[in-house]
Amino acid sequence: MAKAKTAKSEGIFNGISIAILGLYILFIVVIIGSVVFYTSPKLILKGIISPATLFSIKLSLWTSVLTTIIAILMAIPAGYVLSRYKFFGKGIIDVIIDLPITLPPLIIGMCLLVFFSTAPGHFIQDHIIKFVFSVPGIVLAQFSISASFALYALREAYDAVDPRYEDAARTLGCNKVQAFYKVTLPLIRPGIISGAIMTWTRAVGEFIPILLLCGASQGRTDILPVAIFLQFEQGDIEMAVSLTIIFLILSAVYLSIFKKLGLKAGGLKKEGRM
Repeated sequence: MAKAKTAKSEGIFNGISIAILGLYILFIVVIIGSVVFYTSPKLILKGIISPATLFSIKLSLWTSVLTTIIAILMAIPAGYVLSRYKFFGKGIIDVIIDLPITLPPLIIGMCLLVFFSTAPGHFIQDHIIKFVFSVPGIVLAQFSISASFALYALREAYDAVDPRYEDAARTLGCNKVQAFYKVTLPLIRPGIISGAIMTWTRAVGEFIPILLLCGASQGRTDILPVAIFLQFEQGDIEMAVSLTIIFLILSAVYLSIFKKLGLKAGGLKKEGRM
């Protein structure tokens, strides 16, 4: 009797869980499907082959990939420090790092714009590199928002690796750098890929900070989200929808590639432990 009640309760729990998951998947499919069926394949093709669209796609992809590379290169050593070392003020640093994740993008954009209105900002603009209303500003805005995701993922990856692996490597003749490169770095490879996925997906879809810092100059700083905004502002809703579909397709393709790389990395890591 007790077993029957347990089986029944488990069946109800499983059924509710599956139903909730199904409803959420249906919700995503419906809202994306409504965009897909709003326009025609002919207009989507016209949007794809348009020189303006091709420029926006190229600009979106290479700036977001560059942002991801910079963020990961920063997060590998910084995440190691946060994971392995204890020091005064670490809690405050954690809060500061998490701020770009929790703050609205509008706030980050305003902070960037205000900074480049100060004396240090003017010096950077005049003597080092121009960020305001320029392509480097796109990368800076994307990095300001998305780098925290890379750092969070890498810190979690380091936390999952026992420091004794490095200690063992050092007893076998490796110095600290060699132990990190030969032992720790391969073990955190899935974390690096996860961090790259989170960073890229946030960077490629960033809009408001880029709009504030770099403007919406067609053929210059119009990444895909900005191009969609410009078409919408001009009243060309169908072209805006077509660009939205192109953005969805590109995101799905790149996410699939990243996830396959992550699965391969996880498999290699598992085989290495066997």
